[in-house]
Amino acid sequence: MPTLLVPAALTALAALVLPLLIHLARRTEQRPTDFAALRWLRAKPRPRQRPRFEEWPLLITRLLLLALIAFWLARPVTPATPDRRAHVYVVPGVKAPTLAKDVEGHWLAPGFPALDRPAPRGAVPVMSLVRELDAALPPDTPVRILVPAIIEGADAERPRLSRKVAWQVVPGAMTPPRPETPRLLKLTVRADPGADPGRSAARYLAAVAAAWGPVVDLAPLDAPLPPRDTVVAWLGTGAMPAKLIAWVKSGGTALVPQDVAAPSATTATAARDGEGRPFLDVMPLGRGHVYRFTRALTPPTLPALVEPDFPDRLRAAIRPPALPVRAFATHIAPEAGAAPAFRAMARREWRDALALLIAVLFVLERWLATAKRRWRAP
Repeated sequence: MPTLLVPAALTALAALVLPLLIHLARRTEQRPTDFAALRWLRAKPRPRQRPRFEEWPLLITRLLLLALIAFWLARPVTPATPDRRAHVYVVPGVKAPTLAKDVEGHWLAPGFPALDRPAPRGAVPVMSLVRELDAALPPDTPVRILVPAIIEGADAERPRLSRKVAWQVVPGAMTPPRPETPRLLKLTVRADPGADPGRSAARYLAAVAAAWGPVVDLAPLDAPLPPRDTVVAWLGTGAMPAKLIAWVKSGGTALVPQDVAAPSATTATAARDGEGRPFLDVMPLGRGHVYRFTRALTPPTLPALVEPDFPDRLRAAIRPPALPVRAFATHIAPEAGAAPAFRAMARREWRDALALLIAVLFVLERWLATAKRRWRAP
């Protein structure tokens, strides 16, 4: 049954009164001809004139043209017939099987190309694509997915779908993702040189810097800032200086103590100690981040400061380790039971056909309105 996506556009049908008024006000030009014998006739009252429409083909054409324009604006659609054929998705790296004619076959790759096309190259996000096809297909469409024993595009969560899929493990191997070269995370400390080195926070953060890399950069607060790929521990007091704020907004990462006022109000917990209590918050600032300790950097207040794993805990908070992407296919088979995802209604729009019909009627209306026979006197 046709449906209107913009039913409010039907108010344009009120324009149908315009051709009616035009045809009542403007009639075909008529030139009267006097006959001599008419002067001997006795004058009689003229009959009352009734509204009379002339040139019916032109009037009907104009009414149809306006009505079609109103329906074109309302965007009529008809639901498309849902594809209830079984669908088979094959992970690249698995040999494409021979399917029956009533089975739809696709590669499990971005865009879901057909199986008769060459297999896509490179790594693919398998779990993300599985969730996408679940949201795109009708609820009662049978789905079978052919996967190798090892999945390279896994994520941290086992997919939960709105349907039950046939997860079939077959021989094959996926292309492993390109390994990323681990970048060394460096820490430079900017502190007040007059502070007692035996009791200041700079002592503990310098130990963290030594654990992260072989070189320890410990300089005064007014020293030049390092490149933006280096974490700056700014151990001043009061508000962050404008130079440091601009450096963070351009993509840098700053680590500040509890008594430093940061310009960002949005905070989130970034790290917790061994007892589960938070000790580090993170605040976005431009393209960078500000990490602020929630407790004073002293062992009595923050016992984790002197624990052996504190450098690793702090580094994991600033640069979280990459999640594993390789998993056994049998361990991450999708589960059913999730709520149906939002599905866009499969539909067929009539705007192109209506636009063509509107163009034809417009040409017909212009021909009827400008034809010479219309201006001939009777």
